[in-house]
Amino acid sequence: MIYIAVCEDDKVQQKKIDSFIKKYAEVNCCDFSISFFDLEEDFWEHYEVEKFNIVFLDIYLEETNGIEIARRLRSIGAECAIVFITSSRNHAVEGFELKAQHYLIKPVIKEQIFEALNRCEKIIANDMKHISLPNGKLENNIRLKDIIYIEVFDKISIVHTVSENFKTYLSLSQLEQQLDGSPFLRCHRCSIINMNYVIDYSTDDFIMKNGDAVSIRKSGNAAIRQEYLNYIFMQVRGENDDEQ
Repeated sequence: MIYIAVCEDDKVQQKKIDSFIKKYAEVNCCDFSISFFDLEEDFWEHYEVEKFNIVFLDIYLEETNGIEIARRLRSIGAECAIVFITSSRNHAVEGFELKAQHYLIKPVIKEQIFEALNRCEKIIANDMKHISLPNGKLENNIRLKDIIYIEVFDKISIVHTVSENFKTYLSLSQLEQQLDGSPFLRCHRCSIINMNYVIDYSTDDFIMKNGDAVSIRKSGNAAIRQEYLNYIFMQVRGENDDEQ
């Protein structure tokens, strides 16, 4: 089930959006739960962390600006996909900074909704990808997007995440197979980094957002750094293309 919130005070637009979302669900065999809100206070009254996967925000609500709702969502760490509903792209730069996934230009049409939902579904699917680490008779499922880097120390692999570290006897090669490539980069025989968490680099190390330095192997050093730069270039290019 994917949970969708729509902050839109125009009843006509509400009916159109509701109809188009339900049509998308029918065509693509999806299961959506849709909640509509006329006012910002109604939205926050029903908001819970992780409750909504996708939030549609009318930028020009009667009593507030949808940008402010989005800004608050991001400030409290909400990872939901955000889709702005607007009559122009005047707020495109702000939307980019708030990691908005799409814009719907009024009057909203079916093709716009289909494109927005298709993009959001891909993002949600990527967010759900994880690796499984044995933990006795149980398993720890760790989201790929939460992994900062993995290192091997004394035959134990340590998975550093945004919240805590996990230890496993799985080899780095076994973990690398689960990670399945980009954005993960094997930069040393003893370590794999998530390139999304790199804040700086030198000829010897990648500096991660948690402050740790991860060594770059000497053999193929230039190629590893170039692979990282290629990834960053493609990310920036992809984000810019989305804004066009």
